[in-house]
Amino acid sequence: MMSSPDMPESPRPPAAADDSSTRGGPERGATPPRAADILRPAFRRSMWTSYDHLGLVVLSNLLWLALALPIVTAPAATAGLFYLATKLARGEPARARDVIEGFRLHFAPATKIGALTLLACVVIWVAIDFYAHLGSWATVPGMLVAGVLIWLAGFVLLIHVHIHPLVARGERSVRTILKKASLLTLDNLGYTIGIGAQGLAVFVLCVLTGAGLVLAAGGLLAVLLTCGHRELLKRYLPPDPDEIDPPETRGLRDLFRPWEGGKVR
Repeated sequence: MMSSPDMPESPRPPAAADDSSTRGGPERGATPPRAADILRPAFRRSMWTSYDHLGLVVLSNLLWLALALPIVTAPAATAGLFYLATKLARGEPARARDVIEGFRLHFAPATKIGALTLLACVVIWVAIDFYAHLGSWATVPGMLVAGVLIWLAGFVLLIHVHIHPLVARGERSVRTILKKASLLTLDNLGYTIGIGAQGLAVFVLCVLTGAGLVLAAGGLLAVLLTCGHRELLKRYLPPDPDEIDPPETRGLRDLFRPWEGGKVR
């Protein structure tokens, strides 16, 4: 297993600094947890967190869409949405205006990363198209290069599972964010693919419901990826008694008959 990526060390907004310690890491020789051991509690906690704050999730999703309308502000709007999701995942008081606060605090790094992502996608797409259409003796080498570039494009997409939570945690350096996101992806490939699949399933479900795409898709995905990031970082950070999340024990019975059981946050 590759060495654990360092956690953010740069100045952070006060509300985002609590669980950003740089101390700790996986114990040497310890068996790393399976991806499923991280994905199950992350998905369960994210769904119940969204359920407990459904009105706020819907309102923040609509605010996110409004802030992203100019397109060029979409990365910063997404950073604002993840800023609110981080507060929800920590169990901190949150309100819709936190989306605007996160938009303002993380505008610069989020916009830079968004521009770099767009540029990378365009360059990779043009390169794939070029190499895939080489003729004569260069056909086979060109197809091989195009295949490698397709894998590279997939990796660029995968690192965004970690980029958005890292930005919301207060990291300011674009280079550091990309480095940490890449290391987390390589060190936790199963988890990264798994939570990406979970997010895709949630998105498809929202599309099928119609209204869910507009009212909740972005908020649900932000909470899911943020809860997953918190679970993942337990591999690298020592447990803090004030930050330990009690296990989420609620099930379907509590969903339909919440008055019969206690709520574990």
